[in-house]
Amino acid sequence: MTSTNELRKLWRQYHLANQARYQEWGERGYCHPPPASVPFPDELDGLTCGAKTRAGTPCKRRDLYLSGRCRLHGGLSTGPKGKALTP
Repeated sequence: MTSTNELRKLWRQYHLANQARYQEWGERGYCHPPPASVPFPDELDGLTCGAKTRAGTPCKRRDLYLSGRCRLHGGLSTGPKGKALTP
């Protein structure tokens, strides 16, 4: 059995390979037909976020970003918090 970190690395490699194919397609002017996607690895079927929730249980979301985390646990920053500093 592979570790979670190895699965996340495989997830990232899968997405980067697909991204490279579609970027190359865009550079060629999006001519028809679109490129075939890289086959989805069987090991990644059912991969979940796995981040620790407030309740202490692992997150079960399956809609993951490139980082291998869901939008709640690995998304973009919400910006600075608190009062703005004045010079």
